[in-house]
Amino acid sequence: MRPESEVSAMLPSHPLTPKHERVLGARSQRGFMMIEMMLAVAIVGTAMFAVVSSFSTSARASAHVQKTTTAEWLATSQIELIRTSTFVVTPGTYPAVPSPAGYTVANATSAVTGGDLNIQTVTVTVTKSGEVVYATSAVKVNR
Repeated sequence: MRPESEVSAMLPSHPLTPKHERVLGARSQRGFMMIEMMLAVAIVGTAMFAVVSSFSTSARASAHVQKTTTAEWLATSQIELIRTSTFVVTPGTYPAVPSPAGYTVANATSAVTGGDLNIQTVTVTVTKSGEVVYATSAVKVNR
């Protein structure tokens, strides 16, 4: 066997004990944990942004569909009222249907090209807050 002085000369001057190994291991793990945590926060943040964006997009689409559907319903109601009304000489207008707040229904008549005065085209326009939302036309015949 070798004397103790020879063995200690072969060992490093600052031997690492298990306690020191754990401390160094924890220090190196702290960096990884921080990077992992930052990555997790970035992924969750991106997912939350996507969810919130989809909610706002959905709300805008729903409002647009509601506005368009209401305008189509008003225009259809106006056309039905015109079909049952007495014939108005061109140029003229028929009575307007009652409309919800913010909506306006307008109609105008025009002669059909080709000459029969008993046939006219009626154009119905529905606006909301001054913006045209829906427009359609129909033919009215004097019977």
